[in-house]
Amino acid sequence: MSVTVGPRIHPACLKWSGGVHTLGGTCFIGRRSDNDIPINNVQASRRHAVLMMLNGDWWINDLGSRNGVIVNGLRLSSARRLRNGDEIRIANQRLIFTNAAQGSPQHSSIMGQTTEQAPRVAGDAPQAMSCELLIVSNKGEVLEGDKAAHWFFGKTLERAPGALHYVLPPAVRHWLQQLSDANEKTCPPLEMEQDGHRVMFSLARCKDDRFYLLGRVESVKVTIERLQSLGLTEREAEVMYWVCEGKSNPDIAQILDVTLHTVNRHIEHIFKKLAVDNRHKAIKAVQERLGV
Repeated sequence: MSVTVGPRIHPACLKWSGGVHTLGGTCFIGRRSDNDIPINNVQASRRHAVLMMLNGDWWINDLGSRNGVIVNGLRLSSARRLRNGDEIRIANQRLIFTNAAQGSPQHSSIMGQTTEQAPRVAGDAPQAMSCELLIVSNKGEVLEGDKAAHWFFGKTLERAPGALHYVLPPAVRHWLQQLSDANEKTCPPLEMEQDGHRVMFSLARCKDDRFYLLGRVESVKVTIERLQSLGLTEREAEVMYWVCEGKSNPDIAQILDVTLHTVNRHIEHIFKKLAVDNRHKAIKAVQERLGV
């Protein structure tokens, strides 16, 4: 009797001098011992970086660390899609991202340049594609991430006199209760609209009655879906979204993990479709057509 064996699946992983970590879910890296990959170095922040799966790809994001995350020589200013063979440097640790499903490593033409992370102004909301981590109790108490909680919720955070922790707004606490009732598996992400932005939360994990929540902010005025309604392809819409966010072409290349040449080519196609000849006119055309 012959047996047909299906293709062998090679999971993504991180390799470093101390071992290998197979990526089966959201992965936290930092100085604290309860991270998936703890780094015992004072240059590493307690919660330094996170790796997460989005739409079939692995992404890495800096969690507001003091000394940053370097990928292929580039300091992250927003989330970045990882490719097989990418080198990640956090403090004194060098990690290699491996994903055999992506084939041989390919490197961007902008590899080796260094971009500084823009300083965040106190009180500003996190930028789109930047993730913030909140660790909360099952009662909605903010155990870690007070600053991020204030960015997301502002004055709607509650704190009783003498209480040790802030408490999340009622709508978020209700969502946490749904997560508990659904065994943290079937409840969809939480979406909230606030001050012209869409705030989105998803559960990264639940451990020891602690919920690890990843939050991000997106504009509700200019979205990739709305940009596609102007006749742009999905990739052109992604590029134009970041143009509207004020990102330069090299920044967009880093965010989308493509070459600068590719971004320049998409920009040319966008200008033709919008009948404009520069970025300022393109943004104005988008705003007028979308009624922003």
